[in-house]
Amino acid sequence: MNRSTFAKAVVPGLFAFSVDSFKERPELWRELCTVKTSRRAYEESAFYAGFGYVPVKPEGEPITYDELTQGPTKRWSHVTFGLGARITEELIDDSLYPEIGQMETIARELGRSARETLEVLVADLWNNGTATTNHACGDALAVFSNAHLSLRGPNWSNLMTPAADLSAASLEAAIDNLETTKDGSGKQQVIKASTLLVPTKLSWKAKELLNSGYDPETPNNAINAIKERNLKLMVNPYLTDSDAWGLISDDNPLIAFLRRKVTFAKDGDFDTGDYKQKVTMRFSIETNNPMGLYWSVGA
Repeated sequence: MNRSTFAKAVVPGLFAFSVDSFKERPELWRELCTVKTSRRAYEESAFYAGFGYVPVKPEGEPITYDELTQGPTKRWSHVTFGLGARITEELIDDSLYPEIGQMETIARELGRSARETLEVLVADLWNNGTATTNHACGDALAVFSNAHLSLRGPNWSNLMTPAADLSAASLEAAIDNLETTKDGSGKQQVIKASTLLVPTKLSWKAKELLNSGYDPETPNNAINAIKERNLKLMVNPYLTDSDAWGLISDDNPLIAFLRRKVTFAKDGDFDTGDYKQKVTMRFSIETNNPMGLYWSVGA
């Protein structure tokens, strides 16, 4: 940044010099994952399937023995992100407006860029969750798949097939599918849907489904059974598919590591007198076993 790229900053007569953005929103990405810290170059996780059902033991016969089954290992490889700004000494000297050429302004804008980057990185698990381009689970399949591999039982699905738009019927089906998912050895487990995740466009429909006292899609004054589930509504503007929606259980399997939190540094260039400031962070987000997540890409 110099007096050429910011010519208006050194010319009197402007009543304001403002940034083209609005107030910052709370960090949404932290609600989409479990956040952990790390002190290693990478982190790994593995899971296992437990024992099966207890069979009948005939009189005088020995019991049946079983074994735990180890699942795949998934690695979280931390990636470094960084962005900087350089301002000439002359622009700092000659700027007539406090919004330009000030250290506080540069730090604030770098911070905004870092926050937005984290939002996009975490939302990518959902926006591209049906492909393995950016992320894959321990079974080498996409985060959302209708053929996830079970260690000892039949394959399982966390992707609505066929896809369906958000409605009372599709939401009830999604809840049923999520909460009846069996574990790796085929036993029924306790999974409870706790959050309905939608893009901005679906927020109106979602509020009707979750808050109406009666069924919002029929004129029969039937009770709205979905309301009794007390699902939390999470509206995320970083979801890119306006028809897609999903469920998150009370045990979220998406894990994000902040190897290095958002960190600022500043310095001056001795030869030029320029002011330099940067923001960096090291971050990774993955899931090994996505059981507890459910997604529909919309019809």
